[in-house]
Amino acid sequence: MMGDLPEGPRGKVLAVALSFTVLAALWLGVAVPLTDWYGERADAIERQTTLTRRMAQIAADLPNLRAQAATTQAAVPVTVLDGTTDAVAGAALQQRLQQIASGLGATLASTELLSGDPAGAYRRIGIRIAVTSTWPVIVRLLDAIAGDTPRLLVNDLQIQAMRASLTDANPTLNVTMVVFGFRAGTAQPAPQR
Repeated sequence: MMGDLPEGPRGKVLAVALSFTVLAALWLGVAVPLTDWYGERADAIERQTTLTRRMAQIAADLPNLRAQAATTQAAVPVTVLDGTTDAVAGAALQQRLQQIASGLGATLASTELLSGDPAGAYRRIGIRIAVTSTWPVIVRLLDAIAGDTPRLLVNDLQIQAMRASLTDANPTLNVTMVVFGFRAGTAQPAPQR
């Protein structure tokens, strides 16, 4: 069997080629995966170090942020809907919306009180309303709702035009929307772990 191996220059070339093949296999099979793994671990450690520094900075800033929040809360009074229950606050919201609409010459075609939802230390009270009026009145109604105190929010606004003639400059529109207000509520207990 030893006699089958090439000798001389041809044997040397084969030996060098086999050596390079073994070295390339070791490089691709062992060295490259190890260097990739090392690079990935170095990146993960760098990300973790950056996150740790950032979290330490946030923890150090926490007392200042709490003082700013207390100052801001004291400077801006929170106005909420009157009422100790969702139903009473919803009735107050409905009455306020009827006052706004009638002041603008619009009429609420229908109202629907939605269930109250917890929102931190507050309860979100919503009413779905339907109004049929012209575009200028609808715009003034939305503006009045947005500028009202306590602050009211409009969501799920849907506008549909009724049949109108081509000469009608202000066609009648059917508008439905959900108007939200907030009432003071009890804070929900933190979930136990």
